[in-house]
Amino acid sequence: MKQILSRISAYIYATVMFIFGIQHFMYADFVATLVPGWIPFHLFWVYLTAVALIAAAISIYVNLYAQWGCFLLGCMIWVFILTIHIPLLIDSHFDAGKITNALKDTGLASCAFILAAIYDRQG
Repeated sequence: MKQILSRISAYIYATVMFIFGIQHFMYADFVATLVPGWIPFHLFWVYLTAVALIAAAISIYVNLYAQWGCFLLGCMIWVFILTIHIPLLIDSHFDAGKITNALKDTGLASCAFILAAIYDRQG
């Protein structure tokens, strides 16, 4: 039962990451506005993030390098928290919507690390 539940949960998480990746391609111009101004080549980072999200999802689907895919995905999301969410929280005087987005990404990163640990145990 635990293996089935963890597998289904992993597939659901991978599907969410896959959709986020597709959305990065579909709405690249908007997503580029979220990249901090001090980082150059905004669209490049948006497309790279899209590819990384889709690659992580595929690694989970096919169970190929899934541990590394999940670990690196969690690290990438933490980079977003540190470079996007925290500065936005400080600038907006802790707006409720921005707090929610920061917490959502914290949860997504944590799930990625949990999945990495599960794949590590499965070998």
